[in-house]
Amino acid sequence: MYRLLVAYSAVALALLLAPFAALLYYGYGPYFSAGAAFGADLLRSMALTFTASASAILADFALFTPLAFILARTRSPLVEALADVPASVPHPLVGIALAVLASPQTAVGRALRALGLSIFDSYLGLITALAIVSAPVYIRSAQSFFEALPKAPEQFALSLGAGELKVFWLTLRSSWRQLLSSGLTAMSRAISEFGSVVIIAYYIAGGPFAYVSPASVYIWKLFETYYLSALPATATLFLFSLGLLAAARLLGRR
Repeated sequence: MYRLLVAYSAVALALLLAPFAALLYYGYGPYFSAGAAFGADLLRSMALTFTASASAILADFALFTPLAFILARTRSPLVEALADVPASVPHPLVGIALAVLASPQTAVGRALRALGLSIFDSYLGLITALAIVSAPVYIRSAQSFFEALPKAPEQFALSLGAGELKVFWLTLRSSWRQLLSSGLTAMSRAISEFGSVVIIAYYIAGGPFAYVSPASVYIWKLFETYYLSALPATATLFLFSLGLLAAARLLGRR
């Protein structure tokens, strides 16, 4: 059944994955270098990206899980469109928008300065950018899960006098695995982010990751120097991202 469509889809999928197959072949084949593929600078950059992405997803979970639940129950096209804004604009605009918001010309920027906080070349700025660009992915994934849940138990609990917050909390308690899958999917998106972080957090100015660039920026700097030297490091980062995505899919299926 549908043999022609299956064959056509297989060719389309092969075309989609061909660049990544070439990346793995050349990165771990003819141009492989252990120092480039697993060097200390790359591992520190990946550690920074991993911890910042995980922190960003925790922020997404705290801020946007209620929004995903409400969207699943109300289906507001306007709110859905607004939640998709970060995914609908060129991501350098996110970095520029954050730079403007945190500048001394704005009340937010002056408040941050008064508190001794800065989002420029800081861990805070990196987390903020990653949380914004990954939020639409998390919201859509969590919304799809909440939409698939039967509404009858919620309506029954509400009819018995349970509060809305209690019903929401009980739904969360039974949904942690699926929400973790949504978080890992969004985290894969955060790890791949370049456009906003290259503007707002080209490197981290202090702390345990002082003068370390996020992984995407690190790869770009290698590519600018000599693109072949970037292939092993890029292949390593690709496999790392692929592992996170695979974990998200396995959790979602279970």
